[in-house]
Amino acid sequence: MTYLIASAAALALVVLAAWLRERRQGRRSRVLAEILDLADALERELLECRARLREIPALTASLPPAERLSARVTLASEPQVQDALRDLLAHRLWLREHAAQATLAELLAARDALLATCSALAPQLARLADAREDFEHVRPVHR
Repeated sequence: MTYLIASAAALALVVLAAWLRERRQGRRSRVLAEILDLADALERELLECRARLREIPALTASLPPAERLSARVTLASEPQVQDALRDLLAHRLWLREHAAQATLAELLAARDALLATCSALAPQLARLADAREDFEHVRPVHR
């Protein structure tokens, strides 16, 4: 009888350990998927932003010189977009090389870094969208 109880207890511990491991792996997988989704969304947004920045000269071609200067100031943010794309590439390379052995804490830190980048870029992207909209509204008046 004691042998049966000891075997049942050992089996329960093995099942519990397997369940905890599976749960931890599931969380790691969810965090990794979240990181990849964030990276994809950020990349789409940055590429769209870069494309819109490159459209500004055409939008402002017919504007008076003073307003074209404002457009050049907006174009000055393109290097920041390029830097953000390079940082994103570095994140993706890190994931490719280290995701399999990265701890959950490291994956959470990577996710938090991407979230911080998204949050930091959001106001700049909103200002760019506003500036582009302003240029589109001003352009027909000066034709």
